Amino acid sequence: MPTAVTIVACALALLGRSERTFPPIELMDVVPHDVSVQADAFVRPPGRTIYVVTSSFAFREAQSRRAECGDYFALKKLASILAHEEWHVLHGGDERGAYEAQLSTLIRMGVSPGDRLYTTVVRSMKTVLEKKAEKPDLVVAARR
Repeated sequence: MPTAVTIVACALALLGRSERTFPPIELMDVVPHDVSVQADAFVRPPGRTIYVVTSSFAFREAQSRRAECGDYFALKKLASILAHEEWHVLHGGDERGAYEAQLSTLIRMGVSPGDRLYTTVVRSMKTVLEKKAEKPDLVVAARR
């Protein structure tokens, strides 16, 4: 099984990036008490660090194969999550923009709009945007 650091490096490679051209990433096993237990990754505004939860389903799925970069399909999901969080680092808390960046990233990686992964992200986006419309001050972190 690949290490957590290897998985992140492989996800960045799918994005055509490296740790030198991406915001800092910190790996953590446990989700902090003030973050949704479903979070795969998050940013604490106004910080520039992306926190990746290595115990999340998305991360464990990416790490599940013995191949050098783990499960390729799950790695695409993780890469798209990193793109989502990078959008927050660069542009702030707007979830619509972050999800649009995530969906665009999936398309660039060959995931079609009819694919289960793509539709799951769309569903998450709709859920988050509905919650934010109901309670604008609510901090929402949905499984992406």
